[in-house]
Amino acid sequence: MAKLTECRPLTERERELLEFMLTADFPGRDELKAQANGAEVCWECACGCGTINVELKEPYIRAATREPIPVEAYGKGADVLLFVRPGLLSSLEIVNHGDARPLPYPSANNLQLWVPPHRAVGATSAKNSS
Repeated sequence: MAKLTECRPLTERERELLEFMLTADFPGRDELKAQANGAEVCWECACGCGTINVELKEPYIRAATREPIPVEAYGKGADVLLFVRPGLLSSLEIVNHGDARPLPYPSANNLQLWVPPHRAVGATSAKNSS
């Protein structure tokens, strides 16, 4: 990740993708929607994948998300992960399954949302309990 000399507003495509991710139903979503209004991009991935880290311009109520990645989106050739740390929007990670750089920015029209199931603290899978 490369720190920008000055934080900038989200581009139209970044904002559309973030807003799409926040259409999924998961705990803490409403607080994250409010935070999105004050998010600025302060870091960009140098590899050309489109991943960004954001910072908030002012204090916001922290989201009570159960997972650091409360929502994911999958599409042909690329996945998108929304990171929340600790209760604040942190990053929008673009995972590419090809070698082309720079990547075409993912479009909500080509993505399907997925909300990970809640994992109880201390729970183990059947595979790990034997």
